[in-house]
Amino acid sequence: MMRKRKSINADSVKKIIIRSPNWVGDVVMATPAFRCIRENFPHAKISILLKAYVRKLIDNAPWFDEIVQMDANNSKDKASASLLVQLRKNRYDLGFLFPNSFSSAAIFWLAGVKHRIGYKRDARSFLLTNGLSRLKENGKFLPTYMADYYLRLCQEAGCSVRSKELELFVTGRGQERRDEIFKKHGFNNGKPLVLLNPGASYGSSKCWTAEGFARTADIIQSKEACNIAVVCAPHEAKLGEDIKQKAKSGIINLADGAIDLEVLKSIIQKCDVLISVDSGPRHIAVAFKKPVITLMGPNDPRYSYSPDEIGEVIRADVDCLACQLKVCPKDHRCMINIKPEKVAGVSLELIHRKK
Repeated sequence: MMRKRKSINADSVKKIIIRSPNWVGDVVMATPAFRCIRENFPHAKISILLKAYVRKLIDNAPWFDEIVQMDANNSKDKASASLLVQLRKNRYDLGFLFPNSFSSAAIFWLAGVKHRIGYKRDARSFLLTNGLSRLKENGKFLPTYMADYYLRLCQEAGCSVRSKELELFVTGRGQERRDEIFKKHGFNNGKPLVLLNPGASYGSSKCWTAEGFARTADIIQSKEACNIAVVCAPHEAKLGEDIKQKAKSGIINLADGAIDLEVLKSIIQKCDVLISVDSGPRHIAVAFKKPVITLMGPNDPRYSYSPDEIGEVIRADVDCLACQLKVCPKDHRCMINIKPEKVAGVSLELIHRKK
């Protein structure tokens, strides 16, 4: 039996809850939708529910009245029960579910959110008042740019979309810490700053080799005097150190320091080029309109490519591209076959273009 969609009267919407995506890149690609919701419901109280580790991404964003952080310190059952009590008290009129999980829809349903908008995925259709189907082409799911994917949820609520640009904001603390790092490493010397982002939380299939990043840095340095630094998560510091050790030219491994997302945003905001695998920092660069070179193998570019992106997506010519697997079952040829000479050449073009 098909569930009838509920019509939404915008004038009656006083309280809105948004369940944020969980991945860094997805949160950044959701920013047009966050902004769209605020623009179309200017007088509503808007709360965002998110994982603790992505909170600093949206610091200083003007779209939310309240940030509800999912507690990672308590046991899962205790945290869920406490969160449910908190949400039920607020009596939300409208909820947007950006993740596709059953659990995210279940907690909105249990919390009594009146209108629950999300995609009909993970056997959760009955929990939604307004469920959307994924777009299809020739009987198969159509890979869709995630910003557009999220904006469809807004349109289901009757929202008009004014802009699809990604947008982030920096904080005073992020800028102060960035300035300290730049002073410490001499990045204020007038030379271009090239950032290397080798890490990807999605899975090892996205990653390039330490040798590839090191060789790219050496080629760039042989052609153009630059500041080159590795940026990655603290648990990836060894990867950054491997790149530093393999490079013949001087590279700074910023993963040695305390760089969280708040500081990373500020650093990327001031870089000249970011060389990255297909992960969150790529989208941070797009949000700040910074040139980014993306090294992509297992992922379909249609999910993540923004028309506003400055730079280039580099892919190897192999027969197994866009497998969407987290771990390569073969020889990782889609990433290994990306040549440092190509990456360095595009990087130098972008540096010279800016000059």
